[in-house]
Amino acid sequence: MLISKSEYMLYLRHPAWLWIKKHAKHLMPPVDDDLQARFNEGHAFEPFVESLFPNLIRLGFKSYDEYLDLPQITLREWEKGAEVVSQGRYETGSITCISDLVRKKGDAFILTEIKSSSSAKEEHTFDLAFQKIVLEGAGFPIERCEVAHVNNSYVRQGEINSDKLVSFTDITAEVNDQIELTKSRIDQAILVAQAREMPDPRPERARLKSYQDWLSIREKLSPPLPENSIHFLPYMNAEKSTKLAQKGIYTVPEITDVSLLSKSTQKFLAAKEEGVRIIEKDKLKVFLSQISYPVYYFDYEASQSLLPPWDGTRPYQQVPFQYSLHRVREPNGPVEHFEYLHRDVSNPMPSMLESLKDHFSNEGSILVWFEQYEKSRNNEMAELYPESATFLNALNDRIIDLMKPFSKNMVKDQAFEGSSSIKKVLPALIPNLTYDDLDIQEGVSAARKWKEVTLGDVSKAERENTYSDLIKYCKLDTLAMVEIHNKLMEFCSCR
Repeated sequence: MLISKSEYMLYLRHPAWLWIKKHAKHLMPPVDDDLQARFNEGHAFEPFVESLFPNLIRLGFKSYDEYLDLPQITLREWEKGAEVVSQGRYETGSITCISDLVRKKGDAFILTEIKSSSSAKEEHTFDLAFQKIVLEGAGFPIERCEVAHVNNSYVRQGEINSDKLVSFTDITAEVNDQIELTKSRIDQAILVAQAREMPDPRPERARLKSYQDWLSIREKLSPPLPENSIHFLPYMNAEKSTKLAQKGIYTVPEITDVSLLSKSTQKFLAAKEEGVRIIEKDKLKVFLSQISYPVYYFDYEASQSLLPPWDGTRPYQQVPFQYSLHRVREPNGPVEHFEYLHRDVSNPMPSMLESLKDHFSNEGSILVWFEQYEKSRNNEMAELYPESATFLNALNDRIIDLMKPFSKNMVKDQAFEGSSSIKKVLPALIPNLTYDDLDIQEGVSAARKWKEVTLGDVSKAERENTYSDLIKYCKLDTLAMVEIHNKLMEFCSCR
């Protein structure tokens, strides 16, 4: 039974993941649209790396039969004198891999893994260690292991420049340090794949930050986890659950030392134990006293792309394409709403800035949720468009973070689940105002869908339908802040 590189990486996430892939594939969770979009961006990066090697021969496969033939095809290309081979397949013993780039250097080879990240990461070392073992077993001595990744300081001007977009990081030493451990893990992975029964499925055995992913599968297995399992606590992870398991703690009532938990989980348990909503009115009154009218409730939606779409932008830069703004001129006054949504392939920021200038006066507080986000977008635009820097800096000076009463524990409620996210706070305080009926319910999907319909080739009907959904979603974000602000004033009898 062959173990591929991707299957080995599954084993590292959790041994049972590999077994499920081999024996119970139907339990594997489907790839959601947002994750698929990230995969697609990664694939779009590969040609820019490959373009740096003019003598490159690209292989790959489109069917299972082509996959089976690929090792022989790869060997033939090398025998014919290839200098650089992309997407060739190599195998030795019970392990196999498809390598992004292998290029010849004298009597040895350089192994390059293409990653869409902006730096080399620890898991890339594990990936390349596996590949090196396969290639050297197949007769390809590896002199250097490197990661080709995105240079996120590159600023696009004109056509994308591959030389500037792509960075290479040598991790040969790190890979070599992993070789013996990787060989041992490969032996273990082969035994797991060959086993008749699934290995111990405890979530605390999950590695490589896959804890929540693993739980999505573990909940489908028997016996089920108890309802009060520690694994269902908010912000639980493999490291924390392992520490608890080592102490024989598997359910929430067994926890006696909360220092083993994250601060957010501690916050959740404290609120749950109190059982009632706790409001620190004195602190809340001080916070509310900082807010002056007219009050603006403001939210950006932004999109990021590995490949910068417009001149002046960088890889993964958060580019605002939409905002929602509610305004209340005086206490108990009427609520006005303004919005902007960019609807064509041009850079959204210049026209958005003009719209912002039309809707903000020079006075009053600007309420946002998680101030770092809006302030960062304003700072980035101020740098790109210095003629608007004074205006944007003035906006930042007036921003007040409406999340603070919740992140600073001025208001505590077990319904928040230890979180200060507006998606947790809103249903607890304003149950009749909900995201549940919206087709778009969070920012990642909003950004993906905007990019798909604005920069992609879709029908007019699909485009307009998505734009309508985006407007509803962003509008609810700022309306939620209006209602939460009103609720906080009610708590303090400030109305």
